[in-house]
Amino acid sequence: QVSLFNLTVRDAASLGSNELAIARGEQLASSGIELAVAGILEPDPRRRWDAGGEFRVVRFGGAVLEISVSNEGGRIDLNAASEDLLSAVLYPYARSPATTAQWVDRILDWRDTDDEARPNGAEATDYARAGVAYRPRNGRFLNPLELGRVLGIPPEIARALANRLTVYGIDGKINPLYASREVLLMLPGANPVEVDNALQLRERLRDDAEPVMAALASVKDWITTDKTSVYRIDVTVRGETKSAFGRAEAVVLVDQTPRTGDNAVAD
Repeated sequence: QVSLFNLTVRDAASLGSNELAIARGEQLASSGIELAVAGILEPDPRRRWDAGGEFRVVRFGGAVLEISVSNEGGRIDLNAASEDLLSAVLYPYARSPATTAQWVDRILDWRDTDDEARPNGAEATDYARAGVAYRPRNGRFLNPLELGRVLGIPPEIARALANRLTVYGIDGKINPLYASREVLLMLPGANPVEVDNALQLRERLRDDAEPVMAALASVKDWITTDKTSVYRIDVTVRGETKSAFGRAEAVVLVDQTPRTGDNAVAD
């Protein structure tokens, strides 16, 4: 079973002026998402698509499709990240302990359910005083880009962090089998030498998590072997034998639980 959380056809018109090519590209981009889902569900582990975010090239329908699949467990969950983890993620952008503390408190105030502001935080009265037309959600972030609505956090910071954050993660930890180098280096206490060694082990050993976990001793409190069932699929289309332009991104929940009973598939 597959549930589509979000599908975005991205800037197709900017890629070409041929309306037929754009329409064809959008259809092919959607087909690319379906191909990726089939690859994720492939029962043979040797043929199953990797979810580490690498691009694969597929020739389909007279076009070239560049498709990447990434498991959201390789990103930092904006809803579950602790204060220490948020501080480590934000400090390079805030560039001062005071601004970092303010941003962290305001994120926590955005996602908690009460109206009591933290020492450096902001609740509804602070947003009203600042003259903005909205109030903190007092609930879960629905999208990483919503970070840019938190009072005092510039939208460009949210955009810069968007490809490293998620709202579908794993209890405030990340799975290093799917995380990028940039995400791993954001973890508190991350050692670049350890991170690079772990990435080399991951490339060589693929699905063997134990050596990768062992190599990341400096961030052991922030990593997990668990993974989420949510995947991000990115597709770019360019024409080969037929003119086509298109891009699409989808966030999908892929239920890989075997069916039983009346719905079971017979061998």
